[in-house]
Amino acid sequence: WSQEQIAAFLALQFRAQHAHYQTHYPSARFDLILQNRQAIGRLYLDQWDDEYRLIDIALLPEYRNQGLGTRVLHDILAQAASEDKVVRIHVEHFNPALRLYQRLGFRQLEDKGVYLFMEWRGQSA
Repeated sequence: WSQEQIAAFLALQFRAQHAHYQTHYPSARFDLILQNRQAIGRLYLDQWDDEYRLIDIALLPEYRNQGLGTRVLHDILAQAASEDKVVRIHVEHFNPALRLYQRLGFRQLEDKGVYLFMEWRGQSA
C-alpha cells in the first residue's frame, strides 16, 4: 500500500471506531494523551453514577513500556477512588496491557470470549 492508502485506511478505521464509541457511550470523553504538548495517545472514558468505564486507552508504539500509560491509569483510579466508584474495562485476552491491569488490581468479572470484563475497586468502592 502507498502511504496515502495507509493514511486513508487508518482514518477510515478511526472514524468507524469513534462512531461506535459515540453510539454506545454517548456521554464518554475523548481525550488526547499529551507529553510535552505532543499527542502520544488517546483515551475514551465514560463516567456514570457508580462507575468509570475505561473504553479505550492507546499510546503510540514508541511511548509504550515507559510507565506513561500506568500514570494515566493511576490518575483515573485515584479519581474513581475519591468518588467511591469502581472502574471497569473490557480487555482482549491477547492484549499485552492485560498484565498491567492485573498488576493494578483489576479482577475478572466475566469471560466474554475474546474479551475479559474486568473491574477495579478502590479501598472504599
